[in-house]
Amino acid sequence: MKQTVKQPEKGKLQCAICGKGVQHANLVSFSKRRIKKVRRPNLHVHHLVIEGTKVKIKVCTTCKRSLRETQRAEQVAAAKADAK
Repeated sequence: MKQTVKQPEKGKLQCAICGKGVQHANLVSFSKRRIKKVRRPNLHVHHLVIEGTKVKIKVCTTCKRSLRETQRAEQVAAAKADAK
């Protein structure tokens, strides 16, 4: 039985920061039969404040984690500055 794979739009399933996108691969069984597979990135919607406006962007989990770490570091630095 032949499986068909739909080609998604590149920009739809792509990280806004690093550009991680869709990958095409083969699932290879023991008998060396190949089945087409589409690997999609784990994207989440992240809210950013850019120049006073709130913007929604699609970001992969790796970039979202690094964004949250930098935001936390900024909050800690602001708290320390306010304490002094």
